[in-house]
Amino acid sequence: MKKNIVATALALMLSACSSNNQTVEQSQNFAACTFPDSPQDNAPGWICDVMPSDIATAATGYAKKSAAGMSVMRRIAASEARVALASQFETDVNNMFKQAVESTVQTDATVGTTESVMEVFENVTKTVVSRTLTNSKVLVSQTSPSGGLYVLVGMDDAAYKANMNSVIDAVTEDSALWNQFNNEKAAEDLANALESLKQL
Repeated sequence: MKKNIVATALALMLSACSSNNQTVEQSQNFAACTFPDSPQDNAPGWICDVMPSDIATAATGYAKKSAAGMSVMRRIAASEARVALASQFETDVNNMFKQAVESTVQTDATVGTTESVMEVFENVTKTVVSRTLTNSKVLVSQTSPSGGLYVLVGMDDAAYKANMNSVIDAVTEDSALWNQFNNEKAAEDLANALESLKQL
């Protein structure tokens, strides 16, 4: 009896080890995606945040079944997705700017300068993104078995780059950002950092 238990435990351990050596694609396919509002039913991968590779960025939105009809549900789901997309885009831009500033901007000032620059940049980014995130569109929608509506809103590479450039242009024109620097070299470094973001 003890031998059987030990053999079974070893077999389980070995199978667990071998299952960890899957490719990314195999691992992705291992767990099926299901609708959050109907967990017993399979769903397209994008509902579980598996984003298609032919778009730059995307986010999902959801609207529960409503007597108001599909057009109202579509507006609600698309609105939710756009809010999530804007938040995600804002985070991406801020992270890229932080990397550019940290690798390019060399100031003679205190360590607090870079922190102040980041704060100003994040404020400008938030304003620009909330006001001007453009060219995002509903890429696909799917009704769940329980009647809810899921939509995927995203941007292709060209739209993503256009939005990125509009943020950088707005930042470039924002005097509060440049006021953080106390010398010409630091300002020049920042200008180079902003220009390098446009080349990405």
